[in-house]
Amino acid sequence: MSIILEPHYYSGRGKDLSPAKWQKLPGFNPEDLTHPKDYLAPAGLVSAVNVALELGMPLLLTGEPGCGKSQLAYSLAWELDQPRNDIDPLPRPLTFTVKSDTQSRDLFYRFDTLGRFRASRRDGDNDDPRRFLYFEALGKAILQALGSDAVRALGLLECLDQSDSSQAIGEPRRSVVLIDEIDKAPREVPNDILNEIERMTFDIPELFEVGRNKTTISLQDSTMRPVVVITSNRERELPDAFLRRCVYYHLDLPAFRGKPGNQASSSASDANDGDVTIESIVEKRLDIKIPAEETVPNAQKSVWAAGVSFFRYLRNEGQLEKPPSIAELLNWMQLLQKRSQRLTETPHLTNTAWLDVFTTSASVTLLKHKEDQERINNLIDGWKKAQPAS
Repeated sequence: MSIILEPHYYSGRGKDLSPAKWQKLPGFNPEDLTHPKDYLAPAGLVSAVNVALELGMPLLLTGEPGCGKSQLAYSLAWELDQPRNDIDPLPRPLTFTVKSDTQSRDLFYRFDTLGRFRASRRDGDNDDPRRFLYFEALGKAILQALGSDAVRALGLLECLDQSDSSQAIGEPRRSVVLIDEIDKAPREVPNDILNEIERMTFDIPELFEVGRNKTTISLQDSTMRPVVVITSNRERELPDAFLRRCVYYHLDLPAFRGKPGNQASSSASDANDGDVTIESIVEKRLDIKIPAEETVPNAQKSVWAAGVSFFRYLRNEGQLEKPPSIAELLNWMQLLQKRSQRLTETPHLTNTAWLDVFTTSASVTLLKHKEDQERINNLIDGWKKAQPAS
């Protein structure tokens, strides 16, 4: 049993002389828990998306890290059937991650000024500035909306990697653009970014040549404007003028499944019938069924019901430095699923080996502060004693 529950990939006791041990390591696909086909949006978020699409306004999503804000853009790209290729068959939004020094122009393109300077010293007059131009998410979206003929007329087709589906320019098409973590930008930048999104026009002064018109890229066709999703972790407040020009939705942690009046549904955001719950997300992502065990003592629950129950306990009663997120719950439950794959039946925590796995793995996947990890045994004991209402 212990070999099944604790694979000996690493011993921590010195070099293992077994040949080619790396070949026995398990595979890992990061999209197992993030594929957009399994994304479940609550009813309120679905309505907010449709309002943003109908009004042609950016959708601003706030919420704690790991709650699924960025994945909404991937879900949109999936449902709107964005382009894909054989190398990367998953349709993806054009993504720009905001940094502390981001300026509004950075959403369109970046120019390698230092690279051009070095080339000019090495190559003389053969340093075509287009060699040092790289388009970012919003710039790519505008070029894709214009189509290859218009981009070729601007002399910019050679600036794009046509083998990359996110940059390839063919027939005009609309794109989904994700602007991630807008709250990291300097104070004045969010308003500037929305100005640029509304105008859908940008200049490239680095391509200016005497005697020629400046290079201006502009999208006038309203039916081709990109769909823009903006996320914020609320690390700082956004300007009122910025908020006014967005459709806004705050993505809360989904409710837990349960009947009103039971401890299992004591969360302030109890689920409505048919709406998304913590359990439905775990079931969809991991292809498992979480049994309804509301009146079963915590230590006797199946490992899946126990995992969700302990996650709820940490969120509501754990008094942690950092409560775990949905993303961390999924990682933990996936680990428990991997450990149980060779068993013939769903394990329960009455098995002491499973209780040890449950405790140890919860500590390193759900608890991200030293002080919280040091309390893991007390947290487990407190959770086991918190019997559900009969």
